[in-house]
Amino acid sequence: MKYVNLSKTRGNMHLITLKNSKLKWYFLLVGVGIHLAFFTAIFQVCNYIISSPLPLPVFAQKTQENMEKNYPSIAILTASILKPLMLLKEDVEYGYLIDPLKWQGVGANVGETKVIEKYNTIIQVSTSSGLISALVSAQAGQFIELLPGLYKINKSRVHIDGKGLESSPNIVFSKTLGDAVIELQGEGIVVDKPYWQFHNLHFKGSCKKHSSCEHAFHVVGEGGNVMFSNNIFQDFNAAIKVNGLKGVYPDQGRIIHNTFFNTTARQTKNPVTPIDLMHADRWQVSENFIFDFVKAKGNKISYGAFFKGGSNKGIFSSNLIMCNANLKSESVAIGLSLGGGGSPVKWHRNGHEYEHSGGVIRNNIIMNCPHDVGIYLNKAKNTIVHNNILYNTMGIDVRFKEGTAKLLHNVLSGKIEERNGGVILQNSDNIVLSRSWLRASEPLNELFKAPANGDFTWRKNYHYVDTDRTQEFSVDFCGNKTNKAYIGAFLSTRFCKDKMNLNNTELQYKFAIEHK
Repeated sequence: MKYVNLSKTRGNMHLITLKNSKLKWYFLLVGVGIHLAFFTAIFQVCNYIISSPLPLPVFAQKTQENMEKNYPSIAILTASILKPLMLLKEDVEYGYLIDPLKWQGVGANVGETKVIEKYNTIIQVSTSSGLISALVSAQAGQFIELLPGLYKINKSRVHIDGKGLESSPNIVFSKTLGDAVIELQGEGIVVDKPYWQFHNLHFKGSCKKHSSCEHAFHVVGEGGNVMFSNNIFQDFNAAIKVNGLKGVYPDQGRIIHNTFFNTTARQTKNPVTPIDLMHADRWQVSENFIFDFVKAKGNKISYGAFFKGGSNKGIFSSNLIMCNANLKSESVAIGLSLGGGGSPVKWHRNGHEYEHSGGVIRNNIIMNCPHDVGIYLNKAKNTIVHNNILYNTMGIDVRFKEGTAKLLHNVLSGKIEERNGGVILQNSDNIVLSRSWLRASEPLNELFKAPANGDFTWRKNYHYVDTDRTQEFSVDFCGNKTNKAYIGAFLSTRFCKDKMNLNNTELQYKFAIEHK
C-alpha cells in the first residue's frame, strides 16, 4: 500500500496556483498594454488623417502610393484599408469625346490654312526621302511645303541643317492642317540651328514600344528662335524636348496654337511631359490644348508642360490643359509646372540653385487633374501666377526654399500651400474653395454653369473687373486684350464657348458613346 505525502502535494499545488496567478496578471497587463498601444496608434492615425489638408480619399491614395513606393511588403496590408477609402472620391469626368481631327477651339484646328504671303525659295516634297533631303539641305529663307500624304520616317533621328535668319526663317508647312501626317520614332527631328518654323503639320509617334517614341522634336544647342504653330502632336512621351548642349542654349522659342495628346496611357518609365524644357530662356507656350498625358509605369507621374534646369522668364498663357479627357487613370498628372520633378543643380544653366526664375503662368484653364495639384512650383523663383482657373485639381503648391511666388486673381478648388520652405510673397484676390473632406466633391460646380463639360460661364456675380487697378498688359483666355484686374481666366462676363469646342456641331457626348 502506497502513501501520498499530502503536505508536499498541497505545496506543489500552491506553487502552481501562484504561478498561474502571476501568469494571469502578466497576460492581463500585456493585453492591456497591447490594446492601449493599438488604440493610441488608431487615435494618432485618425488625428493625422483629420488634420491633413487633403480630403480623405486623396489622403488614402497618397498614403497607399507612398507605401507601395517605400514599403511594398506592408503596402499589401494597407491596401485592404486604404483602397476602399479611395473609392469614396466623387468622380468628375469630362463629358464629351474629343476628336482632335474635328476639334475647333483652343489648340490646333484641322482645316485651318496658314497663309504664306511671301516665298523666297520653295521646295515641294511628297515623299519621306524628299522631306529628309529638304531638311538637311535647307538654306536661310527656305520654304518646304509638304504636299498631302503620309510621311513615314524610319530613322530614329533626323538632323536639320542650315541656319535660318531672323529676317528669313526656314519654314516647313503644309497649306492646310490635316493634309500631311509625319510618322516618327526615337528622337524625332533634331533642331540645332536657329530660326526654323513648323506649321500645319500632324506628327504621330509610330512605335510598338512607347519607350521608343520619345520626341517629335528635340531642340538643342543653337536651335533658338524656333516656332511651332497649329500642329498636332500625337503619341509621344515628350513631344517637344528642349535643352542646352555644351553650354549653348536654344532660347526664345514659341509653341503656339498646337494640340498635344496620347491615344493611350504611356507604357513607359521614361518622363512623360508633352512639352519638356530644360535650360532655355524666354520660351512662350500659349493657346495650346494639351490632354491625356497619362504615365502608366515607373513613378506614374506626368506633367502637361514644364520649364526647369535653371531656365528663366518662361511664359505659360491661355492654354487649355486636361490631364484626363478621353482617358481615365489613377496615375498622377499635373497640369503646368515650373520646376517639374526637379533636376540636379550640376545640370542647371550657370549653376543656378533654382529650377526656373521669373516665370509667368496666366489665363490658363487647367482641369481634371484630380490626384494632385494643377500648378506645381518646384524651386521656382520670382514666379507670377495670375488669372487661372483650376477645376477638379488639388490646387497650387509652392515648394522649397528657392521658390517664391505671387498668386493673384485665380479661381481654384483645393488649396494653396507653401511646402518645404516655399514662400508666397503675395496672395491676393484668389477664390479658393475647399473640397469636401469625405468625398472630395468639386465646389467650383457652384460657381460655373457646367465646368465638367467645359462651360465656365459664371453662375453668380463673383466675376469682377477693377477699373482702378492695372496689371501687366496681356491677352486673356478668350482673346480679350486688357490691362485691368479681373477674377478668373477671362475678362468678360460672357465666356468664350468657341474656345472649348462647345459650338462645334460634331460635338459628341462621351457617355452616350461609351454605353452604346
